[in-house]
Amino acid sequence: MVKANIWRGLMAVGMKLHHFAGPKPPRPDFKIVIPSRLSPRGGTFKLVFYVPESYHTAPDDYRFPVVVNFHGGGFTLGTGTDDARWASTIVKTVDAVLVSVEYRLAPEYPFSTGVEDGTDAVIYLASHAEELRLDPQRMALSGFSAGGNFAFTVPLMLHDLQKGVGKRSLTSTSDNYYRPPSYPSSYASSAQSSSTLQLPRPLPLSGNSSTTSILKLTDLEPTELEMHQKVPDLKLRAIVSFYPPTDFRISRQEKRVTNPVPEMNLPPMLTNLFDDSYIHPTSSIDLADPYLSPAAGSDQLLRAAYPQDIILYTCEYDMLNAEGIAFGERLSGPEVGKTVHGGLVKEVPHAFDKKPNPIKFPVSADTCYAEACSELKRVFGGHVSAKDLRQLDKIKQVDRFEDDDQRDRVTGQGLRLLDETDMGDGIGGNDHGRPSIPDKYPANRVP
Repeated sequence: MVKANIWRGLMAVGMKLHHFAGPKPPRPDFKIVIPSRLSPRGGTFKLVFYVPESYHTAPDDYRFPVVVNFHGGGFTLGTGTDDARWASTIVKTVDAVLVSVEYRLAPEYPFSTGVEDGTDAVIYLASHAEELRLDPQRMALSGFSAGGNFAFTVPLMLHDLQKGVGKRSLTSTSDNYYRPPSYPSSYASSAQSSSTLQLPRPLPLSGNSSTTSILKLTDLEPTELEMHQKVPDLKLRAIVSFYPPTDFRISRQEKRVTNPVPEMNLPPMLTNLFDDSYIHPTSSIDLADPYLSPAAGSDQLLRAAYPQDIILYTCEYDMLNAEGIAFGERLSGPEVGKTVHGGLVKEVPHAFDKKPNPIKFPVSADTCYAEACSELKRVFGGHVSAKDLRQLDKIKQVDRFEDDDQRDRVTGQGLRLLDETDMGDGIGGNDHGRPSIPDKYPANRVP
């Protein structure tokens, strides 16, 4: 806990420097405190709203598309305002509302609270779409790093709730915080136990902020969600995920060697903190749980739960690159059949868009955001040009998922991880002691 607080302070300083560079990102327009329904621990968390200028002038019956965002920070650090630059690009170029979820952090709230909070947020926004001027049929998820993991895991939990195979007891707190979920044999690779969906009515709450307003729950009328525990009708149109972890079955040691510039990996002291905080207690968590490792989900589950359009960016100088490519290739393959945009961005490290540079926001990051937003604008029904959808190519080499020869450009170590992930026979670990996947292939294997 002490280590987490120290790193949170350091990250806060870094984000202040990041936000200081021009053009400065916007402040949130307002916040809402909402109740936790899916987590056995109960409690509340915040939703941070960024809205376009047209939000205040559009006709009363117009409903805005909404992007629900999850910040990064290894499930342990960060706040809902970290992605303010991404929010700015969304509201300006997509004319959509961005809602950043201040999900509760580990180690205070380990797996699977963050996924539950993210799913709660989507359900709440869709339920109160009328009052918040949102279109529940035009929703998308986005996330960075750990938040990119949530962009892939929240749809799985949401799908299970919608289909009546929910795996969380929601009526009260539980002495056993993590209860391993159960999938029908057609949806997952391992056997687990199940519970049913129940959504208790929240208690009215209020809050204050010196910089942004916080709406009270009493400002919003009760809906079917609060009165009858009913999951609202909604439609996810796209997932946007930047450099996410997708497979915790693979050890950190195994992941590190896939980076062609190992010195650019995050330090073990930091990744150990993330893993020890979020995957806790280790003995109680199945690393093959799709709510933790979306790559462990069955083809049928991924095909049913995910929207057709996936926008995924990975970073060449990142230990998460190989598993991200493997997952993107699998999603775009015939078994799952999704359309995967984005790709491998060459010669950039993990979180290349979050550098604590107070002078200038990186052009590559700005262009990557703009390109991803062009995809979102298209998905939401707007007009974009072919150039808009490939604008990052002008300044960075990008190995596109759409290109047939993408797999041929993956490094030998990347293929090794891809092969092991597809086999699904490994167990993961961190940098100090958890077991890794058996070393079946020589380290210098080449494609």
